[in-house]
Amino acid sequence: MSHFMGTFRHAVDRKGRFSIASQHVAGVAASGDGVFVVAPGPEGCLDAYPKDEWTRRERILRSLLGGRDGRYYSRVIIGQARECQLDGHNRILVPPEILARAGITNSVVIVGQLDHLELWPPKAYDAYLAAQTTTIEDVIEDVDARRNERPRDRRDW
Repeated sequence: MSHFMGTFRHAVDRKGRFSIASQHVAGVAASGDGVFVVAPGPEGCLDAYPKDEWTRRERILRSLLGGRDGRYYSRVIIGQARECQLDGHNRILVPPEILARAGITNSVVIVGQLDHLELWPPKAYDAYLAAQTTTIEDVIEDVDARRNERPRDRRDW
């Protein structure tokens, strides 16, 4: 299982390659063959799942993708997803048309999300954070309240 956390900023070269932080490389190496599946994500970012995490997600999605909304999701998200390989220098090459859809040009913000990475254009990420009206304290309180509502084993947290 992958474990991604932290936020990093990296340059993107002319070919669409950018470095992955060593912590993130370790997460991909532990989970498989150095392949990410990159697909459109929420709020305009791209989601980058290690191949094994994407495979787990695929199994769940297959059971959920019926009806009009399911077909639309499939066409927009799965239809635009691409496998991207880490190279020997711990760089990932994302096709330029995928980067362009997210507005990523010469730099990228990579945000760990436990089972995947989010890829953001720096200005969009900074604007997203600045636009938040909820404080981190309120978010923590909400998460704690939801955690306390579900039955759990104490080892879960």
